[in-house]
Amino acid sequence: MTPAPKPTDILTTQQAARILGLSTTTVQKMVASGELEAWVTSGGHRRIFRSALDSKIQLRSDTDTGPRELRVLLAEDDAIQAAYFETLLKRCRHSVLLTVATDASQALIQIERQRPDVVVTDLMMQPFDGYHLIKTLSAEPAYRAIELVVVTAKTTEEAVADGELPDWITLYQKPVQAERLLGYIDALASRVSRSRQDKNS
Repeated sequence: MTPAPKPTDILTTQQAARILGLSTTTVQKMVASGELEAWVTSGGHRRIFRSALDSKIQLRSDTDTGPRELRVLLAEDDAIQAAYFETLLKRCRHSVLLTVATDASQALIQIERQRPDVVVTDLMMQPFDGYHLIKTLSAEPAYRAIELVVVTAKTTEEAVADGELPDWITLYQKPVQAERLLGYIDALASRVSRSRQDKNS
């Protein structure tokens, strides 16, 4: 007997539209044409498997052979820190597209929309902090390809003691040395670019 899908594995057309950055009408047309796998409930509502949407996103990425900016999402509620980070990224050798969210809930919405290559997050944010964001991303298989970087005023010992942090996360203490963070971003951009070229070769 096939197990019933989890609620998180099923999306409405509105949810799928937000993730794809398209209108609900466009998603409905994609479903009607068979471009996006879905089914209709007994009440006439369209439902889409999360796995079908992830496949669509991956296909869009694989067929896009042109150069792409490194997608960086910053979760930071301090406007001064966010402005500093934005200024810092302008010094990168690679082209970077930065999106800023002021807490974990906003960050998760942006992650659904654009699937960044890396998420850089503070830990102390309100109402949803960086621990909430990290826990959510770690628990969702669809997000496992996203790199996670913590930038915090806490020491490593304090950060680990105050909440659960996977040991694979990169952690920098504020104030971050500019060259260290730039080196990380540039190295990641090179790795993403090379991986993309390998897929398309």
